[in-house]
Amino acid sequence: MDHRTILLIAAHPDDLEFRSAGSAAVWAKEGRRVEYCLCTSGEKGFNGNGARGLLIEQRWAIREAEQRAAAGTLGVHAVHFLRHPDGELVNSPALRRDIVRVMRRVKPDLVVTGDPSMDAYDSFYGYHSDHRAAAQAAFDALYPAVGNEHFFPELLGEGLEPHRPREAFFSHPAKADVWVDIAPVFDLKMRALACHRSQISEADMAGLIPRMRDWGKKLGESGGLACAESYRRLEVPE
Repeated sequence: MDHRTILLIAAHPDDLEFRSAGSAAVWAKEGRRVEYCLCTSGEKGFNGNGARGLLIEQRWAIREAEQRAAAGTLGVHAVHFLRHPDGELVNSPALRRDIVRVMRRVKPDLVVTGDPSMDAYDSFYGYHSDHRAAAQAAFDALYPAVGNEHFFPELLGEGLEPHRPREAFFSHPAKADVWVDIAPVFDLKMRALACHRSQISEADMAGLIPRMRDWGKKLGESGGLACAESYRRLEVPE
């Protein structure tokens, strides 16, 4: 893979640590510029854990700081927060515009996001409405909006010219055709996950690590790898 700049897009802080942190660490170690874009700041992710009464700005600050710490652990260069309302994400023109803005600023060769073809509904977490909306919005931003000057012309006034990423990787697809070997960076991925302290306690991490290792093993089986993250690859058209 010769992509120099890679942008990973997800709904909430910690989503990318679960899905693609190993890949991000591998790519960063290879010298690629890796950046994150989070559609929300996860301000509703505090149910029952002592955050009642905190202002939304305080909850933003907690989740965003955790995400920056996790990204820094992996070697991610920058994190972009769109701050759309947590739990209310929709594939709207406003969300697509904000994703296009980040894409045109970062100018990625490769965009990594959730698979918009989700149809199994075999996990409440995996098929969270925000996850579905983020994946669909990223797909629609990739084509045709990011490369077409007539989409969101106000961005031209910000000096953001059209840009066409070369490829997209969609994470955890039903039919993977790309696998990233994360065995050498698995411990780094776990350290990044542990940065999300408002969501994952030390006790939680003790049980999570073997489950994540099993998950990596399952994802890697069809690619002949002991521990992997898997994707479906799609070339972005002109």
